Amino acid sequence: MKKRIIYIDLINIVAIFSVLMLHSSQYISKNGMVQKNGIIQDIFIPAVYLFFINSGATLLNYRTKYSTKTFLIKRIKRVGIPLIVWSIIYYLYDIKFTAFPGPIPHPNPGIKDFIYSFLNNNINNIFWFFYAIILLYLLTPVLAVLAEKNKTLLLYLVGLNFIANYVYLDFVHALNLPIVGGTSGLQLNPIASEFVGFFIMGYLLKINYFSNKAQKIMIGVGMIALVISLLTTAFKINNGPIGGILLFWYAIALYLIIKKTSEKTDFFNKHEKWFAGAASVSLGIYILHPIFFKVFEDFFKPQPNSFIFVWIMPIVTYLIVGLIIFVIRKTPIIKDILP
Repeated sequence: MKKRIIYIDLINIVAIFSVLMLHSSQYISKNGMVQKNGIIQDIFIPAVYLFFINSGATLLNYRTKYSTKTFLIKRIKRVGIPLIVWSIIYYLYDIKFTAFPGPIPHPNPGIKDFIYSFLNNNINNIFWFFYAIILLYLLTPVLAVLAEKNKTLLLYLVGLNFIANYVYLDFVHALNLPIVGGTSGLQLNPIASEFVGFFIMGYLLKINYFSNKAQKIMIGVGMIALVISLLTTAFKINNGPIGGILLFWYAIALYLIIKKTSEKTDFFNKHEKWFAGAASVSLGIYILHPIFFKVFEDFFKPQPNSFIFVWIMPIVTYLIVGLIIFVIRKTPIIKDILP
């Protein structure tokens, strides 16, 4: 039996808990504005980016296991079915009920409105992740060939993606240059998705493409990026969360820290079944947590910025929703819609 890569499971766990923390550290105030705890947002913002890095680490070598047709069927089934089913469920939920974050009210429901909302990610806005990962899956057959034949070109694509999405945009924003935004924005990125760089980096980090020294430098740069972001948030220079170049390096550093930590101790390997089980419910928790947050709020009525709301709610959500999913997912139909 093929041995599990334990750090992949650990990163999935950290990523989904970070999603819960990001969402529990924000709320809608009485004046209708979204309020956020900037420090917590800075710390946990790599959340979904860790998922993208993990996906690249596990998928860019798919050609050694099965055909492109099989790959696309397996991946689209894994996220396509949940996206469609839960978009319908949340659309019906949104007609009468509310929750935050995610579900979007639909005062004039109908088939036309559903189709429009589905095509514009206007049913549950946290489902943007599904749309983004599907695009990465469609690009994977091209990247997988490069992973086999020319890994240096993969790094070249990361560089293009990094410059276009971060260096260029941060530069023009810093100078207040009115040349980005709307339909008049200059398109510099030949690989349009911001997440392609993270996706490719996951694979390069997995195969240890970078030397140990280079990895240590990445960790150092990432930790400096986090410190800069925390300081700018603390001194109200920036409202948080961390973004741009700082986010890129912090996410890579956090990934490497978890990877290296797991490789230096036997503790995680000795308990790999527990971590594998916990990691396996991540996508289900991602889908269901807005509803459980709402149930938690209605039952306990915590203050939005209280310790119970910010810290206890995500922990309870992870444990209870994760356990529920783990149990009910043994039913084949449930497994298809809560992978």
